[in-house]
Formats: sequence, structure tokens, C-alpha cells
Amino acid sequence: MEIIFVRHGHGEHMVHTPDSYNVADPKLTQQGEEEAASLRVTLPLTEQDAVIASPTRYSLQTAQVWCSGTNAARFIHPAIGPRQFPNRYDFTTMPCDNTLEPPRLIELFSDFLLPSDIPAYLWLQGINTVPTVLFEKWADQFIAWCKRLDKTRIHIVSHDGTIASYMEYIRRGKLSREELPGQSGQSGSLGWKPLSI
Repeated sequence: MEIIFVRHGHGEHMVHTPDSYNVADPKLTQQGEEEAASLRVTLPLTEQDAVIASPTRYSLQTAQVWCSGTNAARFIHPAIGPRQFPNRYDFTTMPCDNTLEPPRLIELFSDFLLPSDIPAYLWLQGINTVPTVLFEKWADQFIAWCKRLDKTRIHIVSHDGTIASYMEYIRRGKLSREELPGQSGQSGSLGWKPLSI
């Protein structure tokens, strides 16, 4: 199975940083919508693909635009929500990183499925500020869940910190900021990194 980590498109919370980090429930900007649409060409989807998005509006909008017109399976999972990187243990989540709750997710993104075996507290608490040992527990369970989907490729639409945390977890080693999607020479904010597991 190949996992491809995809950084969400440009969101409203990225327009005038750091002040824009205080925007609650930000949407994609026009640039972000164009970036998401470009994924249809650069990373085309088939029925052998699953797209799993973080429960933030801008990540889900990225996935929704990308998946439009395809037969790719679509899911939302809290184990790939926003995560601090490196983890600071300050237990503070910026307003832009607050996730949507399941009833709102179902209302806004009815074409995406929510796993039924996720405890309610994970939807509410998320993984943003949890200690590494708890993050690794959820990462183990998330990777096992991905394997049970029985898809050739799993595309994870998420955030810089989350992608960095998963890449370190899977590779069992530290990585540099330049190794993150959307960094080394890729245009715009969108980017991706494939890993085989």
C-alpha cells in the first residue's frame, strides 16, 4: 500500500499570518481551490484510491474539489487532524485548527464517510496537542484502518504538522522542514509526499 500525504490547499487562515491563524473555520481561498483542482491532473484518482481528509473545512474542501467526478472512496478521520510540530505541550489550539464535529461534517460533506469505530472524544479533542505516546497509539490504529480499506493508494489530505508527525512515525526518524510537502520548489502551498508501508 502506498500512502500519499497531501498538504491542504491555500486557506483563509494563510492570507495574513500570523493574525489570520485566529480565523475560525477558514475556507479555501480562490488560490486554494485552483490548487485542489490541479490535483486532478497531477495525482488523478481511480476506484483503487481512497482519499482521507482531516476534519477541517479547508482540508475537506481540498479533498472534495480533487475527488469531484471520480470513483475514489472518501473518508474523514480525526487521527489526521491538525497537529503541532514539533509538539510543544502547551495544549493550545489556534482557532484555524479547530476541527468540525461529526454532525456538521455530515451536513457539509455528505459525500464523505466517517468511520464508525472512533470514540467521540477523539472527534472533540483531536491529535493537535496530545503527547507523542498517545499520537503514536492513534497513528498505529489509523494505519491499520487504512490497510483494511484494501486500496492501492491512500491519499491523506492534512496539515504540515500532521504530515511531519506521521512521516517521522512511519520512517522512525527526524525530518527537516524542507522534506515537507509544499516546501522544496513546489509552487503554491499544496504539495505531496509518497511513502510505502
